[in-house]
Amino acid sequence: MYASVKHLLDKLGEPAESIKFTREDVRTAVAVLYYRVILVDGRIRSQELQHFRDLLARTLDVSEDELMHFEQEVLRIAKEDSSLFPLTSLIRKLPVSRRREILEDMKAISLSDQEFHEFEINMVARAAELLGLDGKGEESGGLSS
Repeated sequence: MYASVKHLLDKLGEPAESIKFTREDVRTAVAVLYYRVILVDGRIRSQELQHFRDLLARTLDVSEDELMHFEQEVLRIAKEDSSLFPLTSLIRKLPVSRRREILEDMKAISLSDQEFHEFEINMVARAAELLGLDGKGEESGGLSS
């Protein structure tokens, strides 16, 4: 019994599983990029937030316990700097297939409120450009990594 409790406590304290909440953390960068899609039209809708939270849990392995704290940190970072470049330059290091998934997730968030606002369209298009997925870069021409 003691061994299993100790194992659980050790597992909970492992720093490798914790989220760093820095601009250099890929999970944080992806989440901030997702949150920017929610913020760009000036309205935060419950459908968008729910889709965002589902994505955090499903694709970024954010646990239910971490969710509220993670969301607060993402919102703080999203409000501090409006540039997409620092986020996308970090995310651009990911494989093309993962970047495509992230772009599709951004589109899904923008459509989750049943509207595709012009600002959302522009943000997704700009992110595609910065991620090398706009059809102009060599990575988007059907090559996979």
